[in-house]
Formats: sequence, C-alpha cells, structure tokens
Amino acid sequence: MNRHKGVALVVVLWVVALLSLMAASFGLGVRREARLATNLAETAQLRAAAEAAIHYGAFMATHPDPQFRWRADGSTYAMTLDEVDIRLRIVDEGGKIDLNQADELILRSALTHIGAEPEQAVALTDAILDWRDGDQDRRINGAEAGDYRAAGYNYEPTDAPFSSVAEVRLVLGMPAHLAQALIPLVTVHSGQEGINPRVAPRGVLEALPGMDPAMVDTFVRARSELQSGAAAVPLPPVAGVRYHSAAGSALGVVVEVRRQAASLSVQAVVGMSETVDYLDWRERALPTSLFDAPEVIAIVPEPPAG
Repeated sequence: MNRHKGVALVVVLWVVALLSLMAASFGLGVRREARLATNLAETAQLRAAAEAAIHYGAFMATHPDPQFRWRADGSTYAMTLDEVDIRLRIVDEGGKIDLNQADELILRSALTHIGAEPEQAVALTDAILDWRDGDQDRRINGAEAGDYRAAGYNYEPTDAPFSSVAEVRLVLGMPAHLAQALIPLVTVHSGQEGINPRVAPRGVLEALPGMDPAMVDTFVRARSELQSGAAAVPLPPVAGVRYHSAAGSALGVVVEVRRQAASLSVQAVVGMSETVDYLDWRERALPTSLFDAPEVIAIVPEPPAG
C-alpha cells in the first residue's frame, strides 16, 4: 500500500513539473509575442514619422516663397513630431552627378576624390561606362559580360542605364567602401551631364576635377547665407564640366527618427510633380548619424491656433 502511495506521489510530482514547464513556456511565448507586437508598433510609428517628415521636407524645399523655402543642398534640419525626434537632410538630385549621363572626366575625378587610386579610378570609370552603354564592346580598362563570368560573378552588366544608385555596387572591381562613399554623390534622376552648383552638396563640389577646396568653402558659405539659394559668388568654371540650372524635379531625402531607444533611418528619392512620388526607398543604418551633424537648422513647430 505504501509502495503504491509512493508511486502515486512520484506521478503527481512529474505531472506538476510538466504543468509548470508548460506554463513557463506559455508565459515565455506570450512575453515574446508582446515584445514583437511592441517592436512592430514602434517601427510602424517611426516609419510613419519618417514618411511624414519626408513629405513635409519635400513641401518646404519647394515652397513658393523663398523666405520659407528649405535649402536642398544637404543642410540638416531638426524637428519633433509626436515625441519623435527627427533629423532631415534634403539634396536636389540636380546637384548630384548622374551615373547615366556623366562623362569619363567627372566620374574618374569623383572616384579619385573618395579615395580610389589613380589606376583603380580609371578601371572603375571604364567599368561604369561599360555597364551603362548599350553594346558589348569592352573599353580598354573596362569590363563586359566575359569579364564578369571570368571573375566568378553570376550576373553580367546590364548594358543599359543604371536603374538605381545602389546598382553601382555590382560594377566589377567596385570595393564596398568606395561604393558607400560614391552613392551620396551620384543620382540616376538628374538627366544632366553636369551639375547644378546652386544645389550641389559640398561633397559633389569638392569632387569636381581641379576644384580648389578654399573656393568651395567660400561658395558654400555665401550660398547658405541666402535663403533663396542663389550664390553671392559664382563657382569657378571647371574645364570639361557643365553647369546647369535644372532643379526641383527630384529630391533625395535622408531622414533619421528616434523615439526613446528606438530609431529608424530612411534614404528616399521623391519625384516632385502634382504629388510626391517615391522613386526610391531604402531603410538602412547611416554611416554617420544625422544627430551628430555639426550644423543643424532647428525647426520649432508653431503652436496650434486658439
């Protein structure tokens, strides 16, 4: 009899242990689901704040009144929306180097400026030109389909215009660090051979062949002092580089949003027509946080009427 009681006690203890384990597992699952739901809600809130900031920034960058118009030259703006801290940087795509239109001179100069060795810059320039042209003729230092196959790649150059600046990462011989440095300077939405110096970011101006850094500083300082964006001093002409005045058709926007410990970074290109159309949208960590920008133009929202 006592033996049966002992067996029953062991069974009861095992059942209690099993139920406790099931309860703990269920509780852990509930907590995980709750954290996941919280994270999804936070991400949705941050994404909504980023999109609202992009729309607001695009509106302000094209404001009809120059007195209120935001500068689309890479200046950083700060604002707060529903307890979400926002940093926003706008660059008119007309101020960047167009991957599909720029010639050999400006591409090679830009690559050299971001750290490519002279021979490497020549090879990468030819490879970029081979990627975007419509033929299979290989440039002296370039790369066509056979070169990609020989290098073990499972893709070939498109022999068509770049569809996105991110596509430059695929060019044969392009190191990741050079691609990362080049992407902020280039666009596929300008449609122009040269640049618009009125809205070109400092990095693009400095990448022009033979450009004097001191002159860039003087030009950028004078340009930033005028809300209209019209420079008080002209940018010196650069042999082989065309200046144009096209602007406003597409804006590159980089936005970083933070709320407590959560954050989100978005890089987007918006087309400006009757509506704001997204031409590109990428969510990824920025190489340098916009919250560390040395010069920030703070925007204090006006209090609600009444």
